Amino acid sequence: MDIKSRIEAAPMKRTQVGVIAICTALYMIDGFDVLVMAFSANAVSEYWGLSASQLGILLSSALVGMAIGSIFVSTIADIIGRQKTLALGALVVALGMLASAFVPSYELLVVLRFITGLAVGTLQATANVLASEFTNAKRRSTSLAIVSIGQPIGGVLGGMATGALILQFGWRAAFLFGAIITVIMIPLILRSVPESVDYLLVRRPANALERVNKVLARIEQPAVMELPAPAPAPAKKKSRFADVLTGVNARRTILISLAYFILMASFYFANSWTPKLVTASGFSEQDGITAGVLFSTGAIVGAVVLGFFGSRFPMRKVLAVFFVIGGLTFGAFSLSTGSLAGALLAAALVGFGSNAPIAGMLAISPTYYTSEVRGTALGLVIGMGRVGAIASPMIAGALMDGGWQPTDLYFLFIIPMLLGAVVISMLGKPILGEPAATQSGATERELTNSR
Repeated sequence: MDIKSRIEAAPMKRTQVGVIAICTALYMIDGFDVLVMAFSANAVSEYWGLSASQLGILLSSALVGMAIGSIFVSTIADIIGRQKTLALGALVVALGMLASAFVPSYELLVVLRFITGLAVGTLQATANVLASEFTNAKRRSTSLAIVSIGQPIGGVLGGMATGALILQFGWRAAFLFGAIITVIMIPLILRSVPESVDYLLVRRPANALERVNKVLARIEQPAVMELPAPAPAPAKKKSRFADVLTGVNARRTILISLAYFILMASFYFANSWTPKLVTASGFSEQDGITAGVLFSTGAIVGAVVLGFFGSRFPMRKVLAVFFVIGGLTFGAFSLSTGSLAGALLAAALVGFGSNAPIAGMLAISPTYYTSEVRGTALGLVIGMGRVGAIASPMIAGALMDGGWQPTDLYFLFIIPMLLGAVVISMLGKPILGEPAATQSGATERELTNSR
């Protein structure tokens, strides 16, 4: 049995569980970073006397950075390795947060939020790749669903901490808190996260055999005597982006990117407008905040439920069903703002319905690419989701300027969610996580029989 097949078939060991835990914590930092600016927006706006348009630029700068970081910067994980990319990304996030805590001007804060966003986008894509490569086949869907839960948990816990810090010490304390928790992650990454075996077998860095055996020992697998002969290099070597966008990868990349775009556009629209719509329906501002918390709670539950079903049934089929459920929850919310109890219940449901498919996408996407391009591919498709997150509020705003009501937009989002179910159904079988006898030739070329 080859190395990868042994890892796929063996029970999860302590080191592998630790990798999943650290990747989840990195996703929590992502969730915190998204909301730290939202929670401190009023205080920052009052501090510098910002206009609405200036505040909009500030709020968008990190999202733009995340999209660019995910698409372009995360490709370095396929070059220098997953572990180094995580450590460098965490360092940049920590420095960006620290500098934001002492920033002297609005313009510089915009730049720092953009740079921090670059690193956060890189972290998210790389953490997802690493988690997929350290899980076994049986637990992959559950493990990656758990990783995705980190984002809403980070939003909820980080939001609570940020609110308390701003009230007691001012908005700069929130960024200082973010810098501290991110710095703590760096030694944990260096100490507890081994380099991916997939990466080592493909890239063949110095002392590759020794490094592979050290990783195998940490996950309680027997050592190998030699590495396999590398796969024959193509006559004309293509860039990683060309590999992802041509040949057999082209179709799956287009489909997965479209699904991410739909999901992130839907999620960020609902995340942004659900609390506001509850308040606009005649309820208090505190009721709107409660709706936001319930939205995040529903998002967490949605990821857990999807992971449960994804570990028992084919993930593609489960994911298609959850796209449909997600569309129905958008319709339910638009019909439930007449009473406070109905609105709060619907807020939790739309959080459930919009985030559960995201957890499924994060679980399924890495399984469609070989390790040579997995980091690049995941960065690209997740980055397209970030583009959807940026475009969604702009499109919603334009439609409302044209006379649309927010409740009408919730109905409108049913259509793309149903389209997402069709897109996922069009994906073929993955190349990672199948029984060894049926894995694709591309995977077999990466790995070797143990000696």
